[in-house]
Amino acid sequence: MTFDSTIFLFAFLPVSFILYYVTPAKFKNLTLVLVSILFYAWGGVVHALFLLVSVVWNYAGGELIGKNLGRRKRAKNIMMIAVGADIALLFIGRYIGQFLEMTGNDIADSRYFLVPVGISFFMLQNIAYIIDIYREEISPQKDIVKFTAQIVMYPKIIAGPLVSAAEFEKQLENRKLSLGKISDGILLFLRGLSEKVIFGNGMEMVFETIQALPAGQMSVVSAWLGCVAFALRIYFTFGGYCDMAAGLSRMLGFELPVNVNYPYLSTGIMDFWSRWMATLWKWFCSYVYLPLCGGNPDGTMGFLGLLITWLLIGLWHGISGTFVIWGIYFAVLLYVEGFALGEELKRVPKGLRWFFTMLFVMISWVFFFSSSAGGAFSYLRYMFIGGGGGFINAGAIDVMTDYSMLWILAVFFSMPLAQHIYERMLRGGRRWQVVLNCIVYVVLFLLCLAGIVSESGSGFLYF
Repeated sequence: MTFDSTIFLFAFLPVSFILYYVTPAKFKNLTLVLVSILFYAWGGVVHALFLLVSVVWNYAGGELIGKNLGRRKRAKNIMMIAVGADIALLFIGRYIGQFLEMTGNDIADSRYFLVPVGISFFMLQNIAYIIDIYREEISPQKDIVKFTAQIVMYPKIIAGPLVSAAEFEKQLENRKLSLGKISDGILLFLRGLSEKVIFGNGMEMVFETIQALPAGQMSVVSAWLGCVAFALRIYFTFGGYCDMAAGLSRMLGFELPVNVNYPYLSTGIMDFWSRWMATLWKWFCSYVYLPLCGGNPDGTMGFLGLLITWLLIGLWHGISGTFVIWGIYFAVLLYVEGFALGEELKRVPKGLRWFFTMLFVMISWVFFFSSSAGGAFSYLRYMFIGGGGGFINAGAIDVMTDYSMLWILAVFFSMPLAQHIYERMLRGGRRWQVVLNCIVYVVLFLLCLAGIVSESGSGFLYF
């Protein structure tokens, strides 16, 4: 079950929220846990059992660490066993199926039956919880229902964002429901749904059209259009998911951290990663990079720590040569930007910094969408040298003209200007603005529904 499915929109969502709202306050956490497990079990009962085992394991591990904090060696051993088991489960869930696929094994698809969707995200939450207790940054959660809610809350379990245990526990204790938050959450959810279904699926169609071109018809412009189409596709698909997750959470009384914040306005690689999947980089920085560099980020260990961290981030996305290259690529870029150039970059005009940041980001997406390293380098050759289609050909012109309105709207809505115009025109609180705002969102929902029913588009890329 995904957020952009009819079963979710017309059955699970209304029923689960009615149950949540009518439940007395002291039982809301239990209701949240039950509906979240039901949501997750829709993909398979085995998935839900796997999830619950991981919850119980980490709850017990946190309790044991908390009881042995006075004996640091024993606490450390317990922490390493708990985290080691989490990493092992993550490895099995994330990579065994890919190994089978790489070897051509016929049972490769069994991983979708055996392994839960979203394991990459909720296992990182479990690991952070265990380490934070060992670091004495938080206390073990005594209430297993609250701990389970922290891990399994369905708006964020599939693809994040990652929320610290300390922050989530505060919200569990102090969350407040109001009509204002519910209405804001509904609008935010509909905005995310529109981003995913209208623009994400639309740019996927453009990308696949270009990908289908034979090498003899691939021009420089065609290749660049394909890369930009993928960049917009992943932005609207994953960004749309994050907005839907944030909207659903707000309707439940929670606030999620911003995970995607106009990344294509970035003027540096670090700036990009503070805007794109921000909570993922924050997690790896806190639990991998900083411990590895030992408080000396600009030394040799700093570079090695950065390299290892980004290799792990690449492998977290998938076990293939393209993701290994992708991780090394960003490690080198971040080191050059942060340490080799450093303050010198501030003297470069902002527009020029933006241009080169986008150039490097677009190159990175080629490794992200290519199925092999050889395919990625071939595509880069098309982008900078061209294939059989020269610099520009009829195929490139057709892609620009046939999808011209989609290109214009996608670029426009990928910038904050669209949100600023909306805020000024439709969020003033006057009666005509309220009516017009409702009409806009009803039309967007109907357009999304038409796209969902037509079964266009695919998943959220990070599932």
